[in-house]
Amino acid sequence: MENNIIDIRMLRRDNGKKLSPGLIAPAKEETHCELAPEHAAEPIKSMDDIMRISKYLISNKRYRDNMLFIVGINFGLRASDLRMLRFSNLINDNYTFKDSFPVFEKKTRNTRSRKQNRYITINTAVIEAVTLYLENVKGVYLSDYMFRSISNNGALVNEPLTVRSIDRILKGIAKDLDLSVKMSTHTLRKTFCYHQMVMSNNDSRKLLLLQKMLNHSSAIQTLTYIGITSEEIETAYKNLNLGSAKTNYLVDSVIEENLSLMG
Repeated sequence: MENNIIDIRMLRRDNGKKLSPGLIAPAKEETHCELAPEHAAEPIKSMDDIMRISKYLISNKRYRDNMLFIVGINFGLRASDLRMLRFSNLINDNYTFKDSFPVFEKKTRNTRSRKQNRYITINTAVIEAVTLYLENVKGVYLSDYMFRSISNNGALVNEPLTVRSIDRILKGIAKDLDLSVKMSTHTLRKTFCYHQMVMSNNDSRKLLLLQKMLNHSSAIQTLTYIGITSEEIETAYKNLNLGSAKTNYLVDSVIEENLSLMG
């Protein structure tokens, strides 16, 4: 029987992504390796994907879900706090939008010895999404929960969506649009944090601010949570390519000269 071995020259023809037929035989047995559990949610890193989601929801007249999505990624609240928002949190009695409002986060009140409100600033994207909802849905009161169940609306019951319902909505959106993002309720919060860091050019002060907001014990925990470190690790692996005939990053004569001096 002829042995099938991997031919490196053949690999290079397709940038190492796909082998030519016959270079390696199919597996003879099942293989398993023990892995740690993966995080069930990722941030939406692409601005194009963010716009696609919003346009999809609006075009399908899902104004509540669009408001949920836009408010979620701009406020960075956990789903347990997001679901409890009422229109009166954002809108004054004279029907003008507030500049900001306080939130006493559910998890924070149970984990921090010093009780403290978090102040949320209302931006243009949120105002637009809320206004769009109110323009298309009738019979809304300031005291209403912003994200009411559709079945509750029919029964005139002022009850918010459950966390499970929010999770189901987000997973449905990802499936409908074939997004390559692991979606869950944490996706909204992670998206907020990820783009805060990107917008600040990975500023260390912003990182410390996010660490405090998320109540994390370390900055590295925050970076891992929002997916920054995984991106950097992937880039580090891809850019090294030691021993590749196609890639040699030690081409600068100054670098080579310094290495020779080191001896």
